Amino acid sequence: MNLKKLTLYSSVFALQGLSNAVIPVLPELAGGDSGGSAISNLLFSGYFMGALLALVPLGILADRIGNLKVIRFGMLLTALSGAVIVFSDSPWILGIFRFLEGVGCGAFFPAAFSIIAEWEDSQQSLGEFNFLLNAGLAAGVFFSGMLAGLGIKTAIISFTILAGLSCILLLSEVGKLLSSNRKEKEEKKLAFPGSGNHVRNQENASLLPEIKNYLENARKILFKTDFGKIWGISVLLYGTTGILTANYADYSAGFLTKPELGTAISVSYLAAMLSSLIAGRVSINSKNIVRIGITLAVAGIFLSVKLPLLAFFLIGAGGGTTVVGLITAVSRISSSGFVMGLFNTGIYAGLGLGPVLGSFFLKPLGYEIVFFGSAVVLLTVFFVKLE
Repeated sequence: MNLKKLTLYSSVFALQGLSNAVIPVLPELAGGDSGGSAISNLLFSGYFMGALLALVPLGILADRIGNLKVIRFGMLLTALSGAVIVFSDSPWILGIFRFLEGVGCGAFFPAAFSIIAEWEDSQQSLGEFNFLLNAGLAAGVFFSGMLAGLGIKTAIISFTILAGLSCILLLSEVGKLLSSNRKEKEEKKLAFPGSGNHVRNQENASLLPEIKNYLENARKILFKTDFGKIWGISVLLYGTTGILTANYADYSAGFLTKPELGTAISVSYLAAMLSSLIAGRVSINSKNIVRIGITLAVAGIFLSVKLPLLAFFLIGAGGGTTVVGLITAVSRISSSGFVMGLFNTGIYAGLGLGPVLGSFFLKPLGYEIVFFGSAVVLLTVFFVKLE
């Protein structure tokens, strides 16, 4: 692996590991018995809200000032947030810096995907990147639980150190490699339909007209290309699988122990890692990759009522496969940070809204009907025509 990939891949592993390291110890961070579910939810959802709000504006900023600068900002904010979380015991300060950690995530991903989309081996690299993304998520949850006996923040400290080391790499001469392989372009061009504007030519221009131009281009890309369909698929995928994940602890309380539940969820990340690598290397077009991934995810949801371990494996494999196909499809429309940020809002919108909407149906219909219904909704993707 070359230094360029090592720098980007180590950063996403550290960032995702730190984001998930708080999850097993949320009750303790919220104040234990003196805290409450509201504070736990604040600490959990604050991260996703920060990422959701930051993705598009910081994607625009990446196009304006360069991907490397925005990636550096994202990792610095992540490391700073981790350090504050390590040393603070105030739930409100922790909540604020979980939000800022999410903003760092929102800065990192559009710029990172934009860089990878321009590499010669972009599909393979997207698979590798998504592999390490899921590896970080799995490692964060696993080591937080395993190391909790040494201190509830032991894993958070470890991943904060990793994030700091990634910052050093990004700020060094090694980090500059990420901006030195730009498809022989002196200026990065926004590949929106009908748009010939160069971001670099706009650096000295007023920001307001530029934002209006982005909004106009967003309208074009949503309604005149397949991007709107791709975005909708990502919302459906993460919304439907999010309903299952968010409610499975309550649903399985009568037949799964906590270690068994944790093992099942960890398997989903491992499956996503493996499927990302495979999807990144196969010679199949992005449309068929998406269909294969959706099929696996739907099968996993249906099997969740009887075979949880296999179900989460299939859901993870389906998610990892689908994301590689979707990002590959998006990169053929545009590799700009703005578009990559817009795409990622679909993921976070699905994760944030899916479980909330699903909760309205749980009491009248029950878990199994809601799970099955979400699988049927996800199957509608097969009626979406992608070019």
